Amino acid sequence: MRVSVVGLGAGPSEWISSAAIARLHTPGAHVFARTRFFPHLAQVLAGLDWDSFDRLYETAESLDQVHQEIAERLLAAGDEVVLAVPGDGILGEAVLRRLRDAGARVEVVPGVPLGVSALAAAAMPAVDGAQMVEATSLGGSGIDLLVELNPRWPAVVTGVFNPRVAGDLKLALQRIYPAEYLISVVHHPGLADEQVQQLPLAELDRARLELDHLTHVVLPPLEGYVPTGSSHSLRAIVARLRAPRIGCPWDLEQTHRSLIPYVIEEAYEVVDAIEDEDAGGLADELGDLLLQVALHAEIADQSAEFEWNDVVRALSEKLVRRHPHVFGEVLVSGASDVVRNWDQLKAAERVHQPRMSALEGVPKSLPQLKRAAELARKATKAGFDWPTREGTLDKVREELAELLEATDMDEKREELGDLLYILAKLAWQDGVDPEEALRAANRKFADRFAVLEQIARERGWDSLAGRALEDLDSAWAEAKRRTRA
Repeated sequence: MRVSVVGLGAGPSEWISSAAIARLHTPGAHVFARTRFFPHLAQVLAGLDWDSFDRLYETAESLDQVHQEIAERLLAAGDEVVLAVPGDGILGEAVLRRLRDAGARVEVVPGVPLGVSALAAAAMPAVDGAQMVEATSLGGSGIDLLVELNPRWPAVVTGVFNPRVAGDLKLALQRIYPAEYLISVVHHPGLADEQVQQLPLAELDRARLELDHLTHVVLPPLEGYVPTGSSHSLRAIVARLRAPRIGCPWDLEQTHRSLIPYVIEEAYEVVDAIEDEDAGGLADELGDLLLQVALHAEIADQSAEFEWNDVVRALSEKLVRRHPHVFGEVLVSGASDVVRNWDQLKAAERVHQPRMSALEGVPKSLPQLKRAAELARKATKAGFDWPTREGTLDKVREELAELLEATDMDEKREELGDLLYILAKLAWQDGVDPEEALRAANRKFADRFAVLEQIARERGWDSLAGRALEDLDSAWAEAKRRTRA
């Protein structure tokens, strides 16, 4: 069978091509219109027996259901079917894929795109092209994220057909564009009742124009370096900071190596925000950490090493490759299977990059307690380990005794290091992250010490210095009691 999808254009009947008119009048064809609410449609289809899918749009629970049922009705209509749709006949027509998947021969007779007429009505130049999407394609997050616009290019959002769609669209766009950003709402472009209203994005759902399927929103490109919620804008800002002669002198001086302290510092500040359960602070600190990624990518791009897209692509490939239980057919019973698969996949990736030691791959710049635990883990995997926890504890006692016997500073430093290493190994053996354990202990001490200082003030002490040991012990015991409460 053949299904002809005929684009009716943006509204004016004179914009409909002669090829479209001829296809609509194909002898013996069953003719359908996606909606009967299109200007001059009765005139265009005069003399034809045709039907529309408006009732389906009113009763279906989702757009997915609408598209599925339209496809089913078209496929059951006969060997020669024509579907007339607003716009160009391609953009936004989800039914095309369903028809082709079912084996139908689909031919499109294009019309004037809805977005082009809206750009013309809003007098919006699009020298380098424009983005065109349907209003219902925007919004969502995570796995449901459909389309995200680049605010540095002009865009047209078509089919803002009711206040609910306008409200949802406003919220979706405000994730990227500033609330005060001026947009144009275009009603019936090219028709006698054409209207254009400029208003801030935040007022989109309060536009005074009538909303229907021929009402569109035109978004001009954001010029300059206006902060937005888009990674495109972030990359442009960082590129400007690193631009020779016109960038920031400090940013221009940075190298991969000079930024090392900042990467570490920002990562720790992210951890602080997480432990403080500070959601606003976490968003801010994650941004600072993301800046480090963006700076390294820009530095690498300028020296022809790699670019931002290489970073994103490599990460995406790795995530898909190492999660075959999500993106493939591998079955897992729990998190332990995931970890085991991950390690096996990493090992397989290293086949072409053989390592000389089982301990290779542990970053030297890790916090050293964390690195000690990771070295212990890898040594255990290689077969070097005490067979029991008691054996590790014996080693702890041995290292402690050697530390107590140490006399000079070099000896003390070495023995203390040995003790810290074996304690980190014990922590890993017990399933405890030693870095996390020490961080929790530091936090606990800092909290108790702050309470101790408060108790000292309550007792009228000018300072802790010079106080009797029994006084300090008493105050510390009280601080412990209060922090446990």
